[in-house]
Amino acid sequence: MSTELLIRQGTAKVWRVAGEGDYAITLAGLAGSAGRMGQKGDLADANGRFAPRWSVTVELNMHAAPSAGTAIEIYWAASRDNTTFPGGATGSDGAYKPGEESEWKRQLMLIGCLVLTADGASVVQTAVFEFWPPTRYGCPVVINTSGQILEDDNDAHRITFVPLVDEIP
Repeated sequence: MSTELLIRQGTAKVWRVAGEGDYAITLAGLAGSAGRMGQKGDLADANGRFAPRWSVTVELNMHAAPSAGTAIEIYWAASRDNTTFPGGATGSDGAYKPGEESEWKRQLMLIGCLVLTADGASVVQTAVFEFWPPTRYGCPVVINTSGQILEDDNDAHRITFVPLVDEIP
């Protein structure tokens, strides 16, 4: 007799501009060669448990059309204590290592790269990744390697983490 294993999506944790999500990350106007880190977040539930696997959806708008195939890199700065972060991340919504992004990002966990189409402001560019965080705490870091700036408003910019919970029916 075989047992079926299903996956249930848990409650999302969303990084958006301050006041609009669970945690803050301000991506409006992020330059084409700059990085931004989000506010530190807790992936655990009220009992301190967190899912080992997450679906991460990144949604961004570009101000002007980038070259097709350029990318926005999404990283995770994991923290075991919600205080100490790798790669120079601080756990606060702010600029990430200006001018030194390519060096410091090497200490972070790559979630994925949103490969861009040659579309500007009217198109929300989206990618979904599967991610296995090693700790319950951390913060996202976004590195824009597209050569173009992100839209200068925060309407579409968001990073959504959804826990994928295994269940046996």
